Formats: sequence, C-alpha cells, structure tokens
Amino acid sequence: MRSLVTLGITAALFLSWASTTGAATVSIYTDKTEWANAVGGQFLTEDFSDSTLNIGVEFDSTESGHVNPAEECYQDVLASQSQNEPMTIWSFTPGIVAFGGDWTLGGPGGSGNNLLVYMADSSVYVGAISNSYYDEFWGFTSDTPFTSVKLVGGSGSNQQNYRLDNMVYSQVPEPGIVWLLSGGLMGLLALRRGL
Repeated sequence: MRSLVTLGITAALFLSWASTTGAATVSIYTDKTEWANAVGGQFLTEDFSDSTLNIGVEFDSTESGHVNPAEECYQDVLASQSQNEPMTIWSFTPGIVAFGGDWTLGGPGGSGNNLLVYMADSSVYVGAISNSYYDEFWGFTSDTPFTSVKLVGGSGSNQQNYRLDNMVYSQVPEPGIVWLLSGGLMGLLALRRGL
C-alpha cells in the first residue's frame, strides 16, 4: 500500500511539473468580445466598486497603488523601468489562464511611457499597453496557467499614471483538474488490481 501512495505522489508531482515547464503561448486582445470568446465566456470581473477584492485576488504595489471605490477603478503611478523597476503585481488563487481590463494611461502631467506586462510566475514578457490608451480594453490569454501578473513602467523618463477598471480574469478550468485526478486514481486502481 505504501508503494501505491508513493507512486501516486510521484505521478502527481511529475504531471504538475510537466504541465508548467513548457513555454507559454500567449495571445493579446484589444477587443473584449474577442477575448471573452477566446476563454469560452468563462471569466470573472473585479469592478472595484468597493475596497474588497474578489476572493482569491490580491495586489502588491511598490508605489502608490490603491483601489478607488468612488471612481470604481484601481489607480497607480509607476516610475520608469530605469528607476528601480517599480511595479504592481496582481496575484490569483486558483491560477488563471487569461487576464485583462479597461485601461487608461496618462493622468496629471500627461502620458507617461507605457506599461510592460509580464506573467510574473515565469517572468514571461507578454506585451506593452500603449500610453495612448483611454478607457480601452487590453488583455491576453495563455495556454499555460499562471498565478500572477506583473506591471512595470516602461523605459523613458516619465512616470506612468494608470487606471484599471473592470479587471477580468479566467480561472483554470476545473474539469481539466477533475479529469487529471480521476485519471490518476483510475491508474492507481488498475495498478492495485494487478498486484
């Protein structure tokens, strides 16, 4: 029985490692309807209408990031990448396969540089949100699950003021996890019967 448990744990660890070691394929969307279609319409929205975030969503800002319920948005100011790489990191539990929102870049003093977007788990660069965005959608999908998104001010000498509204994200589909676990259990049962 002990060997079956050891085999099950080893198989689970291997499958977990195998599913996260491949390079991610990322697709960028500037149309929310296309993004929603890409995730099969299965996503959650954080509208920032109050200071309590959705369950499993957190942020960490090295600058002045905060939720502004009066304006129903998240606001932050990130200095340029050359100035100690200030950043905002959004974390999600459970993991997600897509992220996006309605972005406005600019603010007091005019437009800044832009925002650089990374999947923070693997430091994969996703793309840049232009400093000309004004209440426009920008998002991405990934074929590899991730748990955090990092936003960094782009290169240049200006600060990047930005607002994020209607943040959307699509969690890792549960059926895939259920099938993986049930497949592993069936394998263990077959192995036990063969012993």
